[in-house]
Amino acid sequence: MVIKTYTARSPADESLVSTSGFMLGVLGGLLDFASATSIAIDQGGSGMMNGYLLSPDAWAVLLVALGILVVAVAVLSVTSTGVMHLKGFSVLMVLLGILMALIGTLMSGGSIQGASTIYSYAMVVVGALMAINGAMMFRTPMPI
Repeated sequence: MVIKTYTARSPADESLVSTSGFMLGVLGGLLDFASATSIAIDQGGSGMMNGYLLSPDAWAVLLVALGILVVAVAVLSVTSTGVMHLKGFSVLMVLLGILMALIGTLMSGGSIQGASTIYSYAMVVVGALMAINGAMMFRTPMPI
């Protein structure tokens, strides 16, 4: 006699979460790189702070670092390392998504000199989706 057990979530749902997390991470990293490039190119004149929170060069460096981190977490989350440490990677995805959405909000509000409006709204949306996806990853049962 064979006893079958069923779970509420199929393995296809688990792979969908990791695949969407990978895609969102890559897209988020590309948005960070594009935003950093637009800020570095369009500094609006002298490049001095002029009452802004940080200089445009500092924001560009911060966005490049964030982009590298987001892409690295996305790539590692779908490897065996990410599967073994799913909870840690899901927390990182949530934190990076929130940080990306906050920076996108600052960019759309005009607090960052030279920021593109399109990239700023896209960063808010992708950052929020990354945070939601990370929360879904956190709820996914650990693989055996």
